[in-house]
Amino acid sequence: MTTVKEIMTKQVIACNPGTSIKEAARLLYLNGITAMPVLDKMDKLVGIISETDLVKVEGRLHLPPTVGFLGALIYLDNPLNGDEVQKQLHDILATKVEELMTKNVITIASDASVEDAAELILHKKVNTVPVVEGGRLVGIVSRADIVKLLAGEQELRGTPWRELAKKS
Repeated sequence: MTTVKEIMTKQVIACNPGTSIKEAARLLYLNGITAMPVLDKMDKLVGIISETDLVKVEGRLHLPPTVGFLGALIYLDNPLNGDEVQKQLHDILATKVEELMTKNVITIASDASVEDAAELILHKKVNTVPVVEGGRLVGIVSRADIVKLLAGEQELRGTPWRELAKKS
């Protein structure tokens, strides 16, 4: 039986509750991840912030309705010279992770089976699951980790992709 410990990512990118939404978005984007744990000052897991959480915040931005006419945009509402939109955007980007994060985090133990992790991911509809031992974050397991296992990542590492394509 393959365990979560064997496939989890051990070098976890995390943030804290006071991290701004802008910084959280940058961490997710620049590291190619869909979610990250939120840790308090004692490195205790207090939440998780995901791309879904960040997309929800965009719903708060209220742009004035417009109509296109002869290649120009005509505002149907007064945009206050763009100042109001700029203020809204500034406020959204200054929002802290603690305001948007999921606080009831679904976790898994490192000695759990990969099948258990897959079940959690499928049935709880999450992309990543923090791995916790004794209340401490020790890793994270994602759908991508399970796909790598299924693809036979170890045997694929040393094989050029063109050779793999010939085998298919």
